Amino acid sequence: MEDFIQKLNTLLIANFPGAELELELAGPRRVGGLMVWDGFIGQEQIDRQKALWQVIRSSLSPEEQLRVSAVLTMTPEEMAAARHE
Repeated sequence: MEDFIQKLNTLLIANFPGAELELELAGPRRVGGLMVWDGFIGQEQIDRQKALWQVIRSSLSPEEQLRVSAVLTMTPEEMAAARHE
């Protein structure tokens, strides 16, 4: 599973340059986490998720796609606010 986490991490960094990722196991066979990227500034959450899943769907096999659980998409400002609550 570590290989898949690394593959997903590499894929997302390549498509969202400068993003901060925290990916982890979300059950025995799934990966989830958090992506913080300044490119999300001004975007609605639905648009962020569409961009994320477009990359996942275009780059991973259907079987690999099923291994991706929720990946929360946040801006650096949103992340800073969440850490201070």
